[in-house]
Amino acid sequence: MNDLVNTFSEVNNLGRLIRGMREARGVSVNDLVRATGLSRSMISKFERGQTDIQLSSMIKIFSAMSLTLDDLCHARLFDEFLMNELCEKAYQFQNDHIVLKQILDEICSRDFLIRQEEILKLILQTLLNSNRGLPSEVENYFDNLDGIWSFDTYLALLAEPFLTQRIHLRIAKELAQYQGYRPKIINTAYHVFVH
Repeated sequence: MNDLVNTFSEVNNLGRLIRGMREARGVSVNDLVRATGLSRSMISKFERGQTDIQLSSMIKIFSAMSLTLDDLCHARLFDEFLMNELCEKAYQFQNDHIVLKQILDEICSRDFLIRQEEILKLILQTLLNSNRGLPSEVENYFDNLDGIWSFDTYLALLAEPFLTQRIHLRIAKELAQYQGYRPKIINTAYHVFVH
């Protein structure tokens, strides 16, 4: 039940963000109605946090407001994106053991980690103690990737000094498919792994 409450509060945050952005840009609700084809009532209720909204409707609003999903990730609306922020921060401060230890402590304090979060934890542990070597689970993770996303790219960049040549080439092959078409971090990783 607590997850459902948190999710709806995040939907409320998103509605407030859309309203604030719309007002700051001088866009009226009627302008947004015309641009999206959605009803005035739906948009108003969503902005006030009185209703949830379908993804297809949200995409229409994002498009009309020139918002990207990347914009939303960095707007700090969703607590669920905390792990993404921690991974990005670990990459930015990969040579600062104090910051890496703080990130590792934050990750270890979570009740449950899904696979990619567990991989981040293992990589951080390796970065903090390079004598121990990269656990095989990390290489298995990269070996079994079918597509590479921003989070995976940060993981790959963090693990890069410890990866075998075979996994290095596997990641390069995945990155080559997306080079130029994805977020900046994927292009950065392309240059690290391919060149």
